[in-house]
Amino acid sequence: MAAIIRSLVQTPARIIAVAGVTFTQLVRMRLFLVLAVFGIGFLALQFLPYQGQLGVEYRGVHQLQLIKDVAIGCMQLFGLIFCVGATALLIPRDTEDRILYTILCKPVPRFDYLAGKAVGVLGLLLAMLLLMDGLMSALLTLREGSLAAELQAALARQGIAEAEMAPYLEQIYAAGNTADTQRAILAMFLGYGVLTTLTLLFSCFTSGTIVSMIFGLGAYFVGMFQGQLFTAVTAGSQDGTSPLMQHVQQVVSILLPDFSLFTLTDTAAAGTPLGWGMLGSLALIAVAYMLMHLLVSAWIFAHKEF
Repeated sequence: MAAIIRSLVQTPARIIAVAGVTFTQLVRMRLFLVLAVFGIGFLALQFLPYQGQLGVEYRGVHQLQLIKDVAIGCMQLFGLIFCVGATALLIPRDTEDRILYTILCKPVPRFDYLAGKAVGVLGLLLAMLLLMDGLMSALLTLREGSLAAELQAALARQGIAEAEMAPYLEQIYAAGNTADTQRAILAMFLGYGVLTTLTLLFSCFTSGTIVSMIFGLGAYFVGMFQGQLFTAVTAGSQDGTSPLMQHVQQVVSILLPDFSLFTLTDTAAAGTPLGWGMLGSLALIAVAYMLMHLLVSAWIFAHKEF
């Protein structure tokens, strides 16, 4: 009993150690070059011909919305490619470099090794998203100030009183960097945490990196559109959804997470408030899925021959 307790106490230290090695491996892949492309793309946004045909009271809103949409789209694309690609490379790379044999020769449980790999991937992903989010927030803040000043001057030239400018200025600030936008980005990170552990699960029983990536991307897109897929399958049935199809849908919903739950950027853009209660529920769902994936991965990994 004492040995079990001692092992559990040492689990966080082992996970952090493996995560540190994984973080260093991924940094050496020079993934931070993505930030350079991201920054250049943001600078290019300053020179685009914005909606000049729109009225002055709406022009600033569309500028800010375009900047925010492009930034969040880049985050989503990078997160998807990074989670699937980097995670699928981990175990094959460790096997090729014989790091895996060195680690497993030591008293490192399979769960701690796999959890450390997932934490390392998510640590670098979080760092990248924070840098991208910081760049987006800085640009939005600068544009908000300049656009608000331009709007006030333009409305003043049209003879609109300062007291009547408040609704137009509120539209500018609502289209910029809001707390709901930040919560939506946090929800996106939780979804990619689930995708990371799911891809790691696939890499434990597949035969190569490419296959793991195909499985990971396939699971993501099926999870994103599983509601529409089942609706399309049952659309031609006159009796509605059969009991068998209902059971299949329930099993698929358990095995493949509904990744659309973590896509709240459109909801935030529509003005729907995103409370911390909703984020807390999503965090619990994400942690439950990640633990399930890691436990199944550890069981498969323990019975796999290298």
